[in-house]
Amino acid sequence: MLTLSLDHIMYPVLKEGLNVIQANQKPILDEWNNIINHFKSTGKKSADDIEATVNFFSDYLFSNELETVKHEEEVDLRLYQEQPLSFQGNHFIISLLENAVHKVLQTQKDDQYDLHQSIHYLFSKISENLTSLPYEQYFSIDYFLKNLISSRQLPIEWAAAITQEEGTYVVEKWFNNMNQNLIVEDEPLKARSIYALSELLINQMPEDKKRIMNTISLPYQEGTLLICANTNEIVNITPFITYALHIFENGRESIKKQKDEHHWKDSVIMFNESIINSNDYDEAIEAISEGYVKYLPFERCALFSYSMNEGMGFGLYGYQIDTNAIQNITEDIDNLPIIQNNLNIVNLFKKTMSFLQPIYIKDATLGFPRKYVEQFQLQSIVVAPIFSTSSNQLLGAAILDQGPNQQFKLTHETFSALIKFGKTAGELLSKYQQHSPHKQKASFHLSPRELEVLKLMSEGASTTEAASQLMLSEYTVRDYVSAIIQKMDARNRTEAVAKAIRSDLI
Repeated sequence: MLTLSLDHIMYPVLKEGLNVIQANQKPILDEWNNIINHFKSTGKKSADDIEATVNFFSDYLFSNELETVKHEEEVDLRLYQEQPLSFQGNHFIISLLENAVHKVLQTQKDDQYDLHQSIHYLFSKISENLTSLPYEQYFSIDYFLKNLISSRQLPIEWAAAITQEEGTYVVEKWFNNMNQNLIVEDEPLKARSIYALSELLINQMPEDKKRIMNTISLPYQEGTLLICANTNEIVNITPFITYALHIFENGRESIKKQKDEHHWKDSVIMFNESIINSNDYDEAIEAISEGYVKYLPFERCALFSYSMNEGMGFGLYGYQIDTNAIQNITEDIDNLPIIQNNLNIVNLFKKTMSFLQPIYIKDATLGFPRKYVEQFQLQSIVVAPIFSTSSNQLLGAAILDQGPNQQFKLTHETFSALIKFGKTAGELLSKYQQHSPHKQKASFHLSPRELEVLKLMSEGASTTEAASQLMLSEYTVRDYVSAIIQKMDARNRTEAVAKAIRSDLI
């Protein structure tokens, strides 16, 4: 079962910013040099600091090694390795460099808001990490191994970190008790088993030590640590090393929790920034649907509006899922018992929407009609409420999952972010909703597709013409017409159109 993690979502945003910068290396460096020359020509004292910052960012951002990293922690580690001991990040100077990058992007034809957002995120993380890395270094495996083997109180000869690649065990890091890296880059050390790899490493030692040395292996994350010591001392030092590794892991976990908290706050900020640029209701629902997938660990989003008076839900939009199919859904909440039960709880506290929380459903068949489960191949899903605390309204919900037939778990950080997303989206939609046709249709329980058919009816289109324009069969259009007449309590098509016009529905 997959556990949804926000760091895997925010890293691609950071990586996108890095890719954009590296693709524009020359014009960016030119802009940065212009800044240096300007401050030097004006005799500003900060010129030297700016030049040092430019040199650091140039070395860091345009490094070939940085292109190969696959996780945000690796970016952090590279940041620490590149940072000179005397370098002190200045937020004002870093902002100058970031603004220069935005200036370069604005001159390009494919200038997009998303790219500027990823650039801003990259620079904000670098600026943030420049102040936190001196502490985080103490929880790197390199730091742990080097300090472990350099201790004079432990008779350790060397330590190695082992990873597994396609059934082969490979030495990733290897340090001796003199703090030297023993790996030769052009000679990868690997074997088919931990035992064989231990033998291979021991055989690299002088003859007089081979006979008296042995290794112990300790599981570490997704790999293994190999510790080499005198055979007579192995039994005595193993409990201490195991305990030290336990304390080290607790420290790493504490750092990770802090970073996870930053991740969900980062995702909330970026979601807010992305949807606030919407110009109308339709743009808003599209941006909100996309944002739930782009800034949270989900693959699909179906957005629904909700009429509390009628107890009905209406499909609005689908992101990476068939929008037409979503818009054809008009559902009585009574048919969704899990959602209805949660709404009943909210109704007990009518003065506030603060009790609204996301609903995680491990198995969709336990809470959704089978027709939807089969149609959209639902497995695990999250129903995230969209609400406005200012108007005290539940406006709708985002139904989210990891794709067809995918089961997953929901982390605490993602849960927290969903609440913030729902509130921000709700405040935006409430601003537009009073002018939205989606609000008007609720009085007659019409789906967006039925609304399209009704509009064509008002224009005098025949069933055949409507079917052609909507790319549907005539039988399907006839079904829509019958449903419209029934829902609007009309005697015929003409009366349905008249009621729609009077209600400002079309």
